Amino acid sequence: MSPGPADPQSILARTRGLTVIENAPMSELTTWKVGGPARFLIKIETRDALGEALLALREEGVKAMVLGNGSNVLVSDSGFDGAVIRLRGELALLEVDGENLEAGGGAGLAAAVSRSAKASLSGLEFAFGIPGTVGGAVMTNAGTFLGDIAGVVSEVEVVGLDGVGSAFTPSAGAYREPLVPVGSVVTRARFKLASGDASKISKTMQDIRSRRESTQPVGEATAGSVFKNPAGMSAGKLLDECGFKGRAVGGASVSGVHANFIVNGGGATAADIERLMNLMAGEVEARFGVRLQPEVELIGFKEL
Repeated sequence: MSPGPADPQSILARTRGLTVIENAPMSELTTWKVGGPARFLIKIETRDALGEALLALREEGVKAMVLGNGSNVLVSDSGFDGAVIRLRGELALLEVDGENLEAGGGAGLAAAVSRSAKASLSGLEFAFGIPGTVGGAVMTNAGTFLGDIAGVVSEVEVVGLDGVGSAFTPSAGAYREPLVPVGSVVTRARFKLASGDASKISKTMQDIRSRRESTQPVGEATAGSVFKNPAGMSAGKLLDECGFKGRAVGGASVSGVHANFIVNGGGATAADIERLMNLMAGEVEARFGVRLQPEVELIGFKEL
């Protein structure tokens, strides 16, 4: 008789370059500070370990998701019955190579912007203040009105759920859509930048910081923009015209600074936030005939 399936943790424990934690509370890993436990939290430091872990998880039928800095996600109160992967070590390194910035998928996007600025390289300033990691930015084509990741990334390396690595040269990306196949894990991104004046780069970043602090609830427990902007429209403006600033469900409320941000003022649950999102999307559709699509990733919920 063949043995039954092995405990995924016992398999992963034999893999060098990673650590496994059981029943990790997602509320401690997300910027909204909500969410139940993940079955496994796996911290991975090498590309080889990532490949082995993804293959082992797939063979054992365990769902896997990559979590960066915990922004842009809403995890249900029941948690995630799978493995949450966080990239560390060599998968979070930053290196300058001429006019290129090499960034691990687990590197913070803010750190990547700062590293390029210190090297007097221009092109990533638009991303200053965007939360999350480089990998997350590639998977969402993160950007602002000043630019997006697709405009500066020249090559992306990934590892698939089968543990096999590959490289892509992304073409022009769609608004807030992945630049590489869904389900793959970004291990490295190469950004093509340009030599610039350090003082001008610094001034641009300061201006972006000032604008962000005056128009967004910086420093509060949010996940970033809740909804994508519909074509030719502003989600924040539509929500503002519906009078959502300050509206609340339980411990979750719409920011008084920007109507496309939901704040956990303390004590909010994921269910509070989901209900508020549904209310926001429903009223905008009823008034304007436009169905807002979430920019945050919903984990453990039905689609809005």
